Amino acid sequence: MVDVLRASTTLVTLVERGCGPILVAPTVAAARRAAARDSAGGLRPLLIGEEGGLAPAGFDYGNSPVEFTAAPVAGRAVVFASTNGAPALYAAAAAGAVLVGCLRNAGVAARAAWEAAGEAGAITILCAGRAENPGGFTIDDLHTAGVLVHRLTELGPVRPTEWAEVARLVAAAEPDPLPVLRRCAAGQAVIRLGLERDVTYAATVDASDAVPRLGVHLRLTE
Repeated sequence: MVDVLRASTTLVTLVERGCGPILVAPTVAAARRAAARDSAGGLRPLLIGEEGGLAPAGFDYGNSPVEFTAAPVAGRAVVFASTNGAPALYAAAAAGAVLVGCLRNAGVAARAAWEAAGEAGAITILCAGRAENPGGFTIDDLHTAGVLVHRLTELGPVRPTEWAEVARLVAAAEPDPLPVLRRCAAGQAVIRLGLERDVTYAATVDASDAVPRLGVHLRLTE
């Protein structure tokens, strides 16, 4: 699952920082309920996520990956909800292995997907897109998917679909992701919120070895 701006980048950063377990909720309301359930008799999980790009009322943190590079989250349980990334994980839940990819972990995410698929296995790159464009792609996620496709071709023979080939060509046409992420609708929305550092952070390629995996680092909650 790819939601480079910003859910998949945030989840990679949380796992990298030793956060967990991470419960993924389909909505903000569901996240609040899950945090309340898991608070009985112990420390309440951290509520992390966004609504309209910012932390909802009562949440401990928003969806800013840069914030988690310094936040004291190691060893903490988390409930996470976001507009696009969390629903995409629910949509992918029936797959044999569900991994979270972004630019920062592109190389290791591609290898993990390759190994999970095995010989003759299929790999699907699910782009989360944006709620404002249901069913449509976004250029930031498409570019990230293209980087992942390129990494997969380096691992062995692949037979990309036409959409995968389009994604690869988009990424090849602009090797530096930062201008793409700055220009796209999602990037512009993040910049308007005063969080341009998140865009720069998300545009860095192969900076992390963390690959969040559903059932290992992440669990779905209602």
